[in-house]
Amino acid sequence: MPKVLTANRLLPGEVVYWNSARGWVPSLAEAQALPDDKADDALAAAAEWVSKREVVEPYLFDVRVENSAIVPVIMREIIRAAGPTVRRDLGKQAG
Repeated sequence: MPKVLTANRLLPGEVVYWNSARGWVPSLAEAQALPDDKADDALAAAAEWVSKREVVEPYLFDVRVENSAIVPVIMREIIRAAGPTVRRDLGKQAG
């Protein structure tokens, strides 16, 4: 099952996703789905960004790819991708 690398930007606290061509990106749609054999390497490489204090708490989560779209398989990641649930008029949900 493919995986996506995610973290939080340290200063604003926003959720970000890894894309090897673009770095940390703000939306799941821009993320890179990593095959199992590349996922652990990407997570290990994220330690550099943690040491530079750009992101915190990087981790991998399972996804499905449907019609070229990345779809999280657990509710926590569906919520994180959509943004805070308490204010639909702000942030990612407002768009």
